[in-house]
Amino acid sequence: MPIFEIKYGLGGGFGGMGNWEKVSAKDIDEAYRIAYEAACEEYESYDGLHGLMSIDDIKATHPDWDDDEIEDEWQEQRDSWIEYTAREVKGEGK
Repeated sequence: MPIFEIKYGLGGGFGGMGNWEKVSAKDIDEAYRIAYEAACEEYESYDGLHGLMSIDDIKATHPDWDDDEIEDEWQEQRDSWIEYTAREVKGEGK
C-alpha cells in the first residue's frame, strides 16, 4: 500500500498544521480523507473552548433552528477552522 504524509490542525491562533505524519492509504483521496478526519478530531478536542462553537452554543444562539440547521452550521464552523493536506511519499510503500 502506498505511503503518504499528512498534516492537519487548526488555523487562527491555534498554530495551523503540525508536523508531517506518515500513513498508509490506497490513494491520495484516502490520504486526504484521513487528514480531514484527524483535523476534525483536533477541532472536536477544543469544541466549545477558546472561541470554537459547540452544538450547544449554536442551539443557544439560534433556538428557532431545527437539528439539521444546527448540525450544518456546526460543520461550517468546524470546516472554517481546520487545515489539512496530504502528499505521496515517493519510493515508499507498494
